[in-house]
Amino acid sequence: MAAPKPSERLTLRERVSRIPVLTPPEVDARLTALGYRGQAHARRAASVMAYRHVRRLQRLFMEGLSANDVAARENYLFIGPTGCGKTHLVELLFRDVLTVPTVTVDITQYSETGYIGEDVTMILARLFEAADGDLGWAACGVVCIDEFDKLASSRSNARFAGEGTTKDVSGFGVQRGLLTLLAGSEAQFPADFGYAQLAPKLTLPLAGVTFVACGAFSGLKSTADAMSELPRIGFGRDVDKRDPEAIAVKFDAEVLEHTAAFAKYGFLPELIGRFTRVVGFAPLDEETLADILRDNVIDGYTREFASEGLTLTVERGVLDLVVRRALKRELGARGLRMALVPTLEEAAYKHFGAGTQAEVRLTVEDDTIVIAGP
Repeated sequence: MAAPKPSERLTLRERVSRIPVLTPPEVDARLTALGYRGQAHARRAASVMAYRHVRRLQRLFMEGLSANDVAARENYLFIGPTGCGKTHLVELLFRDVLTVPTVTVDITQYSETGYIGEDVTMILARLFEAADGDLGWAACGVVCIDEFDKLASSRSNARFAGEGTTKDVSGFGVQRGLLTLLAGSEAQFPADFGYAQLAPKLTLPLAGVTFVACGAFSGLKSTADAMSELPRIGFGRDVDKRDPEAIAVKFDAEVLEHTAAFAKYGFLPELIGRFTRVVGFAPLDEETLADILRDNVIDGYTREFASEGLTLTVERGVLDLVVRRALKRELGARGLRMALVPTLEEAAYKHFGAGTQAEVRLTVEDDTIVIAGP
């Protein structure tokens, strides 16, 4: 979509005035209406974050207050197992509920300035593009830094078996680059997507930009636990049965506040210190996964089958089997579609486009999902 001409654009004040002002409970209710399930604690924290973001924008761009006269912006760090809804929550909140410029970046694609690849200033170029080239509107946006835990340096014993065996291209170099974005009042970025060092630069004020980093941080819990235990040997030693590589683990408050554990994991302490709020996400339980499967996967396919004159019926046993497989694979909500779609594709292959009306029933036989229809 082409960017609007300057004469067609709303003023920044008009844009901000159109952002819906919802109380935190109202934000939470909108998330439910949009199909988000589970994570009650994280949703409450995120709802407050969304409300504060809007109020900060109003004070900056409608009331004309300076950045020094409004509450300091907060950067959030979302930690939890894969498939538990971290990134999805950020995108629903800001892109769909508040409708402000929102970008999600895979931080593993960025490298330290001077290496081949994009440096972190290109994140702001992405935000500028999401705002249709409106610098003021970009200054109201949200950046979701996905796969943040993959920035852990090779010095992390939780991530690498051999210390110093890899070259630090995107570890501490990118971490240092992020410091300015998370704490600075403004930052320059290339106006286009050419080579970042040569492209003309624009300056983006950061007082109204919210940064949210998301990561699974596999191994962080075991790292924190190991640092908090006294080493013992002999008959008095407890056998540690934990799996240090487990994915679907729950992070308690003590782990999230253990800054030394993040440093041991491979992060600069000053970077972790830039996140004023660390929110833990729990692994999704069976009932929540079943709700997600019904509302976000099966309902969509039911409507698609209906448009082809077909009635899709999925028995409860199928839901239970799919949820068990997702839990076993420790993939959370991401594992739901993976387990069910192959059977749905087989049904679609047989019936789509035939112009006949029929019932397609999915059931379970011998721990396998089968098509019971014609």
